[in-house]
Amino acid sequence: MDELVVGEAVRRGDLHARFGGTPQGAISPSSRSQMVMLFVAEQPVLNGFTGWGDDGVFHFAGAGMHGDQEMTRGNLALLRHKEQGRAVHLFHQLHMPSAYQGRVYRHLGRFEIDSNRPYYRADAPDSYGDMRTVLVFRLRPVDAALSDGPRLPVTPLTETRITKAPERAITPERRQPQVSGGAIVQRLTAEYASHLSGLGHEVVSPRVRVKGETSVAQIDLLDVTENRLIEVKHSAARQVVRTAIGALMDYRRFFHPTPTLTLLLPSEPREDLLDLCASLCIEVVWPSPEGGFVSTHD
Repeated sequence: MDELVVGEAVRRGDLHARFGGTPQGAISPSSRSQMVMLFVAEQPVLNGFTGWGDDGVFHFAGAGMHGDQEMTRGNLALLRHKEQGRAVHLFHQLHMPSAYQGRVYRHLGRFEIDSNRPYYRADAPDSYGDMRTVLVFRLRPVDAALSDGPRLPVTPLTETRITKAPERAITPERRQPQVSGGAIVQRLTAEYASHLSGLGHEVVSPRVRVKGETSVAQIDLLDVTENRLIEVKHSAARQVVRTAIGALMDYRRFFHPTPTLTLLLPSEPREDLLDLCASLCIEVVWPSPEGGFVSTHD
């Protein structure tokens, strides 16, 4: 099999003809050539999470256009490339005349997942505008590699730092479409209610109309059997989790005796967000890959 040359410009179609792999998507594993090929667009969609960082690492946003990204398929193949004996090669799309046929990429070289911190999670909007969590892999060059390609506007810190934010004008927040997010909430709510009912629990969805208010608050679920208030969200992103915490704290004061609090998410949140919820005595629940649900109170 012919070898890849660092700096080589090649059509993507020709790459797959030579080495196999799938012709679509940013992550293309190939069992035929024991490779994982990574493709970075000329202008990455998640340009704040894909590119060279000041830490000398190439940060690469994972695959998945809608909802929280999961460690499956191409993402999992990239994470496990060492144990599977696959070499990772990174390609950056070149700007070509519109009349040119096919997408052309420059080979930036061979990379490998960082052993100490393979990836991290970050918050980013999906194609619908809904906030979700994305996987960002940390790739270190192996041997010679080109430093071409996009650069991160801000490299994530390895430790928490508190600084004074610059003053800025406050503008009204634009509401984002909630179509896909609403569908996720509806599905999760139904599945968890069915799960609880199967355990013999009485489950309702109460509404609260507050004194002096004209609006009605629709609470996702109340486990009457365990006196547990449940807020359901479409994503495990920090902004979404913080909003859910506020809602739970708000609703709790209307119930007597005071209920315990639960946050139901579509995927496991980051460790720091689990710590935040634990500090407020809020249980966090998410679906298990094996079926059923995982709880921080188990």
